[in-house]
Amino acid sequence: MSSFSPNRWINRRLPTIGVSSRRSYTAALLGLLLVTIAVSSLLARQHIELDTLGKYHVYQCQTGGVTSAPVFDLLAVSSHRARQVADHLCAAASMGQYYSAVRIDWQPRGQLSAKDILNETYDLIWSREHTMTGLVPEYASYYEPLLHYDHYQVYWFSRGAPPRLTPEYFHGKRIGLLNDRQSHTMYLLPLASLKEAGIDFSAEELVYFDDAPSLYGAFARGELDLVSGGLFLEQDLDIPLSRTLIAGNATAATLFVRKDRPTEVDCAVASALDQFTGEYLRSQRVFAGGQRCGS
Repeated sequence: MSSFSPNRWINRRLPTIGVSSRRSYTAALLGLLLVTIAVSSLLARQHIELDTLGKYHVYQCQTGGVTSAPVFDLLAVSSHRARQVADHLCAAASMGQYYSAVRIDWQPRGQLSAKDILNETYDLIWSREHTMTGLVPEYASYYEPLLHYDHYQVYWFSRGAPPRLTPEYFHGKRIGLLNDRQSHTMYLLPLASLKEAGIDFSAEELVYFDDAPSLYGAFARGELDLVSGGLFLEQDLDIPLSRTLIAGNATAATLFVRKDRPTEVDCAVASALDQFTGEYLRSQRVFAGGQRCGS
């Protein structure tokens, strides 16, 4: 098949047009072709970049075990120290005996589906019992609690005087919340606190964030007046803070593990979480199988 020639196409389609006009048409056609090629190339690059960005919430490391072994999949709710947790698991000898890699996925809580539970998509899920029950009432046939973080204290934090639970105090304040309606610590408990105090939070300035690091980063920069959280915040932010108690006995989280698993990895999971959850949260940890690990 002969190659396309703009000049031949112009000569056949426009035989009565003068030479100068033909040259103009040829130049215009070539310009159009170049623009089309450039746009196509740009769209292709954008598609590749979007595909890459779409996987920003996944991190994977190798255990050094047999490459044909399965991957240990962990579903978290935040990117906070997610990579460190995965790396710690990958370095554990027991993980290398059964898994080729560890993959941690930090998606919003609402991304967990009933299908994920029924298919046992994840080996470990950071969630809460009512969420698991709401998705699959018989979830206990597939998953069981491994670690509990109970008796957790949640506070309002400010950078000035201790927050007062009055409409006058909260009016005009910039209140930071997590854009996750299943989050007790950073959505449900703080809003319930305002309602119980008779504060019409629908009339206040509520600022939502997609993840906890962004929320607390904005607070540290002075872009927010009030946020909720645990005592870990005083250590993590390392700035003068004042606090007022919201709830004194909350359940921070539960980690659910697949029932069909090598139980030798339980201690490695507990150790990895202990390394990166902070001293206060570690003190609230309940690990029924801890006696096997000497913890």
